Amino acid sequence: MQKNNKKNIGFIVLITAIVALFLLVGPLNFFKHGYYDSEVSFDEISQDELLDEYDVSTQEFSTTFIPASKNLTGVAVYFKNQSSTEGTVNLNISDASGNVVDSEDVELSKINGNTWYKVYTTGKYKPSQTYTLSISTSNANDAVILQEVPAECFVSEVQTDTALISFAYKKSTFNAESRILISILLLSTLVVVVSTQLGGSSKSRAKTVGFIGILVSILAWNYTFNSMDTNNTSFDIFQTDSESLSKSIVDADAYPNYYTSDDINKYGLARYSNINGEYYGFKNAYLSDDDWDNGYSKNESAIALSVSPYTATVAVAGNQLKFGNGDIFEIKKVTRDDTNYILEFYGPVLSVEKQGSLDNAVFLDSNGAELPRGYLAQYDRQYGLQGKIFRILYRILHNGKVSTHLYRLGCSLMAAFVFVIISYLIKKKYNTLMAGCFLFTFWLSPWVVNFAHNMYWVEFTWFIPMTIGLFCSLNIHSRTSRVVTYILTFISILIKCLCGYEYISTIMMGLIAFLIVDLVVAINKNDKKEIILLIRTIIILGILAIAGFLVAICIHAQVRGGGNILEGIKIIIKNDVMRRTSGANLNDFSYNLWSSINASVWEVVCKYFRFSTEIVTGIPGNLFPLLAMIPAALFLTDSLKKQVNIEEATLYFVMLVTTLSWIVLAKSHSYIHTHISFVLWYFGFIQICFYIVIKRVLAYFKK
Repeated sequence: MQKNNKKNIGFIVLITAIVALFLLVGPLNFFKHGYYDSEVSFDEISQDELLDEYDVSTQEFSTTFIPASKNLTGVAVYFKNQSSTEGTVNLNISDASGNVVDSEDVELSKINGNTWYKVYTTGKYKPSQTYTLSISTSNANDAVILQEVPAECFVSEVQTDTALISFAYKKSTFNAESRILISILLLSTLVVVVSTQLGGSSKSRAKTVGFIGILVSILAWNYTFNSMDTNNTSFDIFQTDSESLSKSIVDADAYPNYYTSDDINKYGLARYSNINGEYYGFKNAYLSDDDWDNGYSKNESAIALSVSPYTATVAVAGNQLKFGNGDIFEIKKVTRDDTNYILEFYGPVLSVEKQGSLDNAVFLDSNGAELPRGYLAQYDRQYGLQGKIFRILYRILHNGKVSTHLYRLGCSLMAAFVFVIISYLIKKKYNTLMAGCFLFTFWLSPWVVNFAHNMYWVEFTWFIPMTIGLFCSLNIHSRTSRVVTYILTFISILIKCLCGYEYISTIMMGLIAFLIVDLVVAINKNDKKEIILLIRTIIILGILAIAGFLVAICIHAQVRGGGNILEGIKIIIKNDVMRRTSGANLNDFSYNLWSSINASVWEVVCKYFRFSTEIVTGIPGNLFPLLAMIPAALFLTDSLKKQVNIEEATLYFVMLVTTLSWIVLAKSHSYIHTHISFVLWYFGFIQICFYIVIKRVLAYFKK
């Protein structure tokens, strides 16, 4: 009895601790730290902007302010002159009713002149209320000077005339993504703990749900922060150019004063451009050579700007350009070469030293009115369902106040969930070791990690069909389950294709890969009933997958063809399909694509056996050819002994074909896109190679 009481007390304490930690990290956001302010450098303020001085040794200074958040932790005050060796300075903060919120006395001997002095406050503040800050001195033996500044130098909190002051705040120890992931981890742990007190099937289900949540939070953490691989240096900038297509379409609502193409709302993706080229991390370098310096001509009144939809719109003779230093010159003439627009002005020779960086230049119309600072051009190579969804989320979630970082976290969580479910289904169908190989690879692959959070690639859509195929394989004898998978197959392929056609052959192969393995095993066993069932199921899944693909093509073509589906299909085939596959006419494409069109399939396949990164964290990419060949060598050895494991050999071969299907069919695309397409090896092939090798090693040591 006493033993049971101790167990119950321990259970209650553990539950209480988990719930308390969840509340502190999650809803309450309790953990905060630091003293962060936004001081203005006195040296950066023009002497012409300085106003009177306050000598607080003879008069009290006061101003009103409204805190930007409840985490106000201090006030920084700039003392322009302070030479008192005696006395104290008092800082007093009171609310609108005159009640003192906090008061601090500081010895003047501790404060130097021409410096910011940081004062800490322990008061409790409300962002919506007005407070008064008063500064005075006692027994000062010399002047104590504060500098009055104009309104443009005020910090946002200040409501009345002020000296040079700043307000400091604590920051949350955990950012929003961390809090969400930690909360999921804690809630999942809570479910696992509670499951120990349940019985029967409820215990098993709760435990499974809890462990799935724990694994999802662990994987999503790595997809969000790349915390497991210091060698993955491309994580922060990986495919930011592609991701900008999703982010830019949100800007169509966030910044309605941008120029936009006429059919911007037809597609879900857009390309933003401004005066220095592309946005979101990619900035074109201004022309610099013997005749040009950072975009400025050394010989005449002219500048060079990169070719973009924005410059094409605003770089027009008669318009004006206002430079960073305030100079305004009218555009006399505009010419264009392959990469730049050359803008000539009525005026003297310009320079970056005089006029400043072209980043700060603004176009004006002929009447001097400022023109929009960006252009959004629709991206029509795909329908862009992901961009449309993110745009809807922007409109729903507090008019865009939700950061795109949380959209990326959503992608990470979805990817983690799909990968955990795949691993769980593999455990049920095969064994724990194979499931572990899949989960381990999904967790630590630099390629999977880099794609997982990307708002353009939405990687989880690639693997949903594989999840559906695995579920169908596990429940092949249930008619209801098969019908459900048929419906989900059509929907998942349709959604994937509306988000982009990349890797679609590999994705479709992933859908039926495990069913094909089952079919080969059934043929080996001569199980005719099973063979017929599997063939029928594979054919239906294949037909529905192709149907989803064709419907997506028609939806895309209807928009791209201006309402004419057939015309749109012709455009898609000519401009998108042919340049990615084989058999294209070189005359239809630019010179930079010729090498990819001319390349042989063998040449392209060989490229993808030279791994450019680690296979997974800690395993060098140079080992990939060896990892890929060891299973084949083992199967060859087994065949000589007539001991081949048909299921494992078929898994190896089918997963190899799954990867190579896109590399071969989209040969021209694969030739160019080696910076992204190594991810194809993670559609099961690398996982199966790990499984076969590890299983053999374990079997050897077991003997």
